Amino acid sequence: MYTIGQFAKKTGMTIRALRFYDEKGILKPAALTDGGQRLYNDENIVEAQKIATYKYLDFSIEEMKALLKEEVPLLDSLKEQKSMLEEKKKHIESIINTLDTAISIYEKVQVSEPTLLLLVMHSLLTEDEQKSFLLKFVDEEIVEEMYSMMKMNFVEINRRYIEACYQLKIAYSENAPDEEVKELIWKLLNIMPQDLLIKIAEAFKDVENLEVDTWLFPSPFTQDEEQWLLEQMAKHQVLGDDFFEAENG
Repeated sequence: MYTIGQFAKKTGMTIRALRFYDEKGILKPAALTDGGQRLYNDENIVEAQKIATYKYLDFSIEEMKALLKEEVPLLDSLKEQKSMLEEKKKHIESIINTLDTAISIYEKVQVSEPTLLLLVMHSLLTEDEQKSFLLKFVDEEIVEEMYSMMKMNFVEINRRYIEACYQLKIAYSENAPDEEVKELIWKLLNIMPQDLLIKIAEAFKDVENLEVDTWLFPSPFTQDEEQWLLEQMAKHQVLGDDFFEAENG
């Protein structure tokens, strides 16, 4: 027989873990002393080896319990666990790709604005949902063209986007001169090719009472900043029939 301390050393498990496994009913001690101390035997070592293996394979406590009681076929459980871990792997790889992109953008951007960077990361994570929303109003060909263009130049486009939004927010807070504001507005609009912007604007032109999902398309601006920006766009003839012909006047 082994005391809990001896058994912990022999199996590499902590005393805390052994107590936890006892409480959960997946590794009960072989006996208890008169004083209530746990005692383990060699059969417990085999059980501990199984538990360590299941833990390494990322099975939950309830799954371990079922496997130890042989309530479910081991092979089926292993196949199911492999499938689940492959999904986790895809998810982790997606997170790593998102982080790599965010780091690349942040290393190139000329301003320190974490909120805007996080909005860009959020857009990466919700791209499929964004596409589904846009496809309700815009032809698939246009949507694919837009996202294809963005993917080819993602870091540069979002660097320019973050800087333009940041500069417009500063312009609002500092009540910048008209010419500076006009230049910044076009700096923001010119991030996307004008012909593509025209196609998107045309697609939305006749949509009434459009409710944009702010979860999928969060604004980088506060409500006051948005109102000011709309007023400035109207003032500088960025809105209206000459929307795309007003860049220079």
